[in-house]
Amino acid sequence: MAVDVREGEARVSPAPAPPDDARHVDVAGERYRRRNPIGAWLLALVTLGLYWVVWQYKVNDEARRYLGDRRIAPALSALAVMIGLAAPVPLIVMLVLALTGTDVSLLMWLLGVGALLIIPIPLIASVFRTGERITLMQERAGLEPSVSPLLGVAVSPAMLHIPLYQSELNRIWGEPRSLPGVGLIKGLFVTLKHLLQPSITQQYPREKPELPARTRGVIALKPENCTVCWKCSKECPDWCIYIESHKETHEPASGGRARSQKVLDRFAIDFALCMYCGICVEVCPFDALFWSPEFEYAEYDVLELLHEKDRLRDWTYKVKPPPELEWGAEPEPPEGEEDVAPTSVTPTVQPGEAAPGQTAEAAPQEHAAPPEAPQAPEAPPEQAAPAAREEVEPDQATYDRVLQEQLDAGVNPRVAEGRAKAAAIRAARQGGGG
Repeated sequence: MAVDVREGEARVSPAPAPPDDARHVDVAGERYRRRNPIGAWLLALVTLGLYWVVWQYKVNDEARRYLGDRRIAPALSALAVMIGLAAPVPLIVMLVLALTGTDVSLLMWLLGVGALLIIPIPLIASVFRTGERITLMQERAGLEPSVSPLLGVAVSPAMLHIPLYQSELNRIWGEPRSLPGVGLIKGLFVTLKHLLQPSITQQYPREKPELPARTRGVIALKPENCTVCWKCSKECPDWCIYIESHKETHEPASGGRARSQKVLDRFAIDFALCMYCGICVEVCPFDALFWSPEFEYAEYDVLELLHEKDRLRDWTYKVKPPPELEWGAEPEPPEGEEDVAPTSVTPTVQPGEAAPGQTAEAAPQEHAAPPEAPQAPEAPPEQAAPAAREEVEPDQATYDRVLQEQLDAGVNPRVAEGRAKAAAIRAARQGGGG
């Protein structure tokens, strides 16, 4: 039972009553008929469309009674079909006259072709409106509408809309089966609809895709941040990260003990073994590994998928800045303004009073000798503060020269900019004596 609301009135569509035979069904005192979809189509073909006129009348009459819409005129629908079927008659007559040797003027030929194009318009409108009415009938019966009026118009020249519409009507009358091949026809119609629409496919490789900022393409390395802690290599489940380093000892600027530092010599990733789990990126404590959106690094030989740190550095230049925070997200506090846990405050105890948690007997006496103050630890010898890292401005001339050389060599613009900036910073430090 389904509820239908039209013109401010709620009407309940009763469920079909048990039929007295296999071909009829009674709904709210009205009798409707189940028809064999294939049989109706074959009968329309055999009668050269005459049964189409009868079928069109009966179906629209059922729609008028089921929907309670007196504006539906079954006779006009049948008349539109009759007029549409008569459209080829003038052209057929002129063809017969031409074959018998009768002279047919050009004007008569134009009139015949015009009649073939114009007269079927009422027929097309009638087929389309019939599909819409069946859709309304399915909605009132509480079914999901599955009728496509455009598909009915497309297949109407072969009268295939008759089995299509009749199978959908039988669903309303309690027939669960559908016409064989209807799904195939609907799929072909969807294909035809998209075939006539403009293509939106990107013509790769001429058109490069615009990937999101956090695309997981390949793992990139920023060697300046690597402290050779080996965490990425130890956590890698495939053991595809190879690291080599050596230690260098640096004398302090003034006094103190010499300090040793690890220097990265080699950092390589074998992408023939990597399974792109991202564990190395997550465990790196100094942000030396990143996900780069680069994906064009296929090779003809699997042995060439072992990439060294220079290639990994170039992929870092393609890493995009992180997207802006979503609405409602809380940004991280600036440096130096992190939340500090409140320190415990020791209450002040006056002489002769009990401290919190002590009894009066356990309180210290007023004239008791104060405990000896603990000896303050000796201050360590002053050490020279580490020299602050000197920030330099990139050498603009070097930047422009290297950038132009890289672009002329066909290097990716983002990689070229990264290489040029690195070369400009090195030149600025060497020129400044750093």
